[in-house]
Order: sequence, then structure tokens, then C-alpha cells
Amino acid sequence: MKPECRLRWRYLAGDDAMIWRLMFTRSGALVGQKRCLTQRRSLFFSIDDRSGQILFDDYLLLISEGGVPAGEGWFTGIETVSENYVYFHSYQESSPEHIGLWAADAATGRMVWFRGDIVYCITIDEGFLVYIPSVFAGFPERNYLIIDPLTGRELRRPGNDSGVINALRLEAVFEEERQEVTLPEFAVDGSVQCRMLRGAGVAAPEYAECLTVDNVTAAAIHERHPSSGAWQSTLCIVHDGQLLYEDIIAGKRDAPAVNSFLLRNRGLYYIKEASELIVVDI
Repeated sequence: MKPECRLRWRYLAGDDAMIWRLMFTRSGALVGQKRCLTQRRSLFFSIDDRSGQILFDDYLLLISEGGVPAGEGWFTGIETVSENYVYFHSYQESSPEHIGLWAADAATGRMVWFRGDIVYCITIDEGFLVYIPSVFAGFPERNYLIIDPLTGRELRRPGNDSGVINALRLEAVFEEERQEVTLPEFAVDGSVQCRMLRGAGVAAPEYAECLTVDNVTAAAIHERHPSSGAWQSTLCIVHDGQLLYEDIIAGKRDAPAVNSFLLRNRGLYYIKEASELIVVDI
């Protein structure tokens, strides 16, 4: 039977917004970060994954309820997710290193707990492995804890024993696996994916990102205009030599719009022109 591509929902982040990161809770929420360049604001949103209902939007992370914005309202991000919660982080001053962990209800945005002293590392069966950064005799140190994701409370303290910490790190599950997400890979000329695209009448791309599920291939085709040098990126979905779906996701760019789509539970999620999130069921 020939598969169909049906629009599930779409979300508009705003004219000034660039959708930056997406994650999925086990309870069925898609949470995302958008960066508003003119306002210099990092804002967050949450959407019911099945219906497309917006659960909260334009969420600004605060140091405390009613307090000042964390990270000057700009230096913040999504760290991870769990069953019902999304966890945010800020950044250490003048550093790319994260600091702080905020747990919010993904359905309402209600802040559940906050710890400003820890840095998230990984998720293990026991909880979150985090550390408290410090400095001793001018050298940075890390004191590791395992905390309860539901409360932020300390469960136990493995300290800074490197053998114990390395053993714990081996227990970590990749976020893509935890969230049941499939990411595309770059396809080389002559690959099965490229042959499937050509069979559906899609011209051989200069660059392509592809993923395949049940003989359905989704690909982002990145092509550069020969005279202007500008890049155009087009999303294509093909099956058994037929083009099922096509949409230009970015035009007239200085660089290809890579990392713009993913697959989860037969839903293809892609970002169009940086500010629109579209979900197509295949």
C-alpha cells in the first residue's frame, strides 16, 4: 500500500524567532527553544505532540519566581526531559559550560524545583548524574552527585572517584534513544538513499541528509545556485520511486540548512525558514 503524507500540525514561532532545539517528553509534549535575535531573548514553548495544541509559549526562564531572567534572558537552553518535566540550564559566566537546573512541568510551565549550584551530566536509571563545580588551589574540581529528577534532592554522592564516575557514564542512554528519535545522516553519491531519490525524479544533490523507514526515504536536498552561490534546501519524501511530498525549507541562504528534520513514531518534524515547525505523518 502506498503511504500518504498528512499534515499533523504546524507551529509559527514568530517573525524574529529561530527555532533552536526540540525535545520530547514521555507524556506526549514536544518542548522547544526559540531564539529571538532582535529582542535578544531565549524563549521556550511546549506543544501537545498529537493535537498541536500549544501548552505554553514565549516562556522566559527566571532565576526564581518573580525574579530576574536567568542568563540575562539569552544564555539559557534545554538540558533534557523526563516523563512529564523539561529541564532548563543557564551558562557559567563568560563560559560555554552550563550551570543550574530548572525543572518545569511540560504541560503548564509551572516551575517544580530549581538548583543553581549543579551542572547536569547524564541520565541514568538511578536519576541524574550532576556535579557541583568548585576551584581548589586555582584548579577546577567537580564533586559529583546523583539527584532525584522529580525533586532535585540528593540521592547519593559518588564524589570525584574517576573510576566510579566513568562506570556511571557507561550507564547513560543517548537522548535520541531515550526520546525515540531518528536523526538523518549525510548520504554519499551512489548510496541506496541517493539511488532512491534519483528513481523518484529528484536530481542528484550536492549535499543530502537522509533517513529511511519501511522503504520511505526522507531527505533534505541542499543545492547551491550556480551564479549567486546562495543555498536552497528542499525536503523530499519518496517511496518506491514516487515523490510523495516536497517543500522548500530554506531559500537564499549563505549555508545549507542542515539538521532541520527528524523522525519520531512515523511523524516527520521539520523546520521551515528557521521559524516554522511542521509535522507530517508518513
